[in-house]
Amino acid sequence: MKLIIDQSLDHKDIEITIKCGLIDEDLERLIAQIRLFSFSITGKKDGRSHQIRLEDVYYFESIDNKTFIYCEQAVYESSLKLYELEGHLAQSHFARISKSCILNISKLSSVKALLYGKFEAQLINKEKLIINRHYVQALKEKIQF
Repeated sequence: MKLIIDQSLDHKDIEITIKCGLIDEDLERLIAQIRLFSFSITGKKDGRSHQIRLEDVYYFESIDNKTFIYCEQAVYESSLKLYELEGHLAQSHFARISKSCILNISKLSSVKALLYGKFEAQLINKEKLIINRHYVQALKEKIQF
């Protein structure tokens, strides 16, 4: 693989071009990461709207028909439903871990088995989330990349 960076004040926007023979799994993951980096989500807090970069999101959680965005220092409310977010984030480092939660696996520190097929996810900020047994296999597949 060859990386070429053309830096100039003449360029108004960032442009990424990928030239390849075939798109393999590694390249698909790289493309997903690039898309994730350029994607942000709008969250509301204290009556103000904020643009939140996806790489800053720890997880999304739905409570009482409201969707919340959990970041390191703050929690925001989103107008999107969890299933809509899941569709947008399908090819990224986000994985559904329960009926009400989507986790950014890049913020995952460790996973521990619990009773009845459930797991406990510890995030890099020491917060703990429960992984429902129905979502364990999908999470394992996501972690493999």
